[in-house]
Amino acid sequence: MKKVLILIIVVFSASFYFSNIHLSFNEAPLEEVLQKLEEVSGSIILTKVNTSGKITKEINTLDLESALDIILYSTDYEYKKVGHNLYLVGDFDLIIQESVQNATEINFKSLEITKISNILMLLNQKVRKVPNSNSIILFGKDELSSEILDFFNFLDDNAGKNKVITYSSSHKISKNLYDYLICLEKNYGDSSLKSKDAIGFLESNFSLLTDLEKVEFYEIFDINKADVNFKENINNYYLIKKDEEYRVLVTSTFNLENLTVEEKTKNVSNLKTNLGVSYQFDSNEIISSISLQFNKSYFKISSNFNNNFKFTYKTTLNDRVRIGAILKNKEDLINVSFLLDDYEDFNNFGLYGILQVNSQIEDLNSILVDINELTYDLVAVKTYTLGEKQTSELSLYPGFGLSISKENQPSIYFNFGAQYAFPFQKSKVLLSYLFHQHLHTISLSFEF
Repeated sequence: MKKVLILIIVVFSASFYFSNIHLSFNEAPLEEVLQKLEEVSGSIILTKVNTSGKITKEINTLDLESALDIILYSTDYEYKKVGHNLYLVGDFDLIIQESVQNATEINFKSLEITKISNILMLLNQKVRKVPNSNSIILFGKDELSSEILDFFNFLDDNAGKNKVITYSSSHKISKNLYDYLICLEKNYGDSSLKSKDAIGFLESNFSLLTDLEKVEFYEIFDINKADVNFKENINNYYLIKKDEEYRVLVTSTFNLENLTVEEKTKNVSNLKTNLGVSYQFDSNEIISSISLQFNKSYFKISSNFNNNFKFTYKTTLNDRVRIGAILKNKEDLINVSFLLDDYEDFNNFGLYGILQVNSQIEDLNSILVDINELTYDLVAVKTYTLGEKQTSELSLYPGFGLSISKENQPSIYFNFGAQYAFPFQKSKVLLSYLFHQHLHTISLSFEF
């Protein structure tokens, strides 16, 4: 029995001796306990604002994480490790847990929610994006939730309009987070955060260490647009200290015109009709045409008033690629062409690549198709806006092509096109010129 007792004493003494952290607290404020843990461990422990409580604990442990487990046991707080020797302590999920019973789903009609991801990050304590949708969940029915609801309703009602607004929100932070950000900023004379280290750390842990308290927005009528990048909504952060309270003020200025769904997605269900007439110089032909674009499909029928016709069909596979076919008669032959085109949008111009396989059907009773030519055209697209009110557009289409034929040697040719578009309220007039494979064509069409 004595041997067992001696062994227990030895093990207990050894564990105490080899422990790195030996602390004892009796009704000590949690903030003081965490500061003491910082000192003995050499780590940084940041807290949310109003992290409070009394701790009565005896700590003999090897590492800081074990000590934090003991300290925070049976409290409303938890810790997260976010870097080497850097820890966060707070009630990270408490706000959502208290508000989840009063959740409201908001479905947006005009606003593209992904284009204000910088704002959603700031409101993460009250707002969650619904995956694979253009909707959010708003938690709570308090005054703050009402402010956020008003903000999102305004965005949805005005998305696409040429309005510039400034958004601002106030977030409470703890003193030690304020001091840590000042240390990272290394600029004590300016309250705005400019250091990448300070901004990066704050944004990475924003919802964990800040408490949202106010949301405001207002429209700006007098602003120098050259000073604002409206396409990339950038948050500006300011540290504020007043009456021993610490806050982060966030502002962002952006144009609501840029917050709608992309034009290709927004107009996907629109029907466009084009009626036109063309004159081809080399063949001395007048050709009439009608085309329809509906959803992802494009149809065009044209004729030269002399029993010759041409039928075109294209369909969109994704944002950049289309496939299609052209069917036309020529004398006693039927020509069939298969199309594949793709489009790349660069900063100052667009680029089309068009692959076309031409073939003939000599016998309608046969399923055999004679492939006689392959062409590839590469065309650049540059559009200029004319007039102060942006009432008309001039588009230029220079390019070149390669033709490989069974009858002739491969050849390279140059293309050029120009189009002038004058819009009306719900329609536009198009005047075009096209030089393609040695053929000159001018066209006048009406689109609505």
